[in-house]
Amino acid sequence: MPTPVPCCGHACMSADAVNEAIRRLMSQPADQTRAEEYQRLLELWAPACRRAHGNWTTTAA
Repeated sequence: MPTPVPCCGHACMSADAVNEAIRRLMSQPADQTRAEEYQRLLELWAPACRRAHGNWTTTAA
């Protein structure tokens, strides 16, 4: 996995690195540990995407 890059005084993962970690995680057996790690990765994913692609939102049309 790529080395996290610093942002806001903390080590942050790129959106691509988070996506790759999620892909690897999904190949593991479903259990409580996987669920907790998935939640942790999702919490990293949103800010990583904002850094990579700017502040974007979606709205219902």
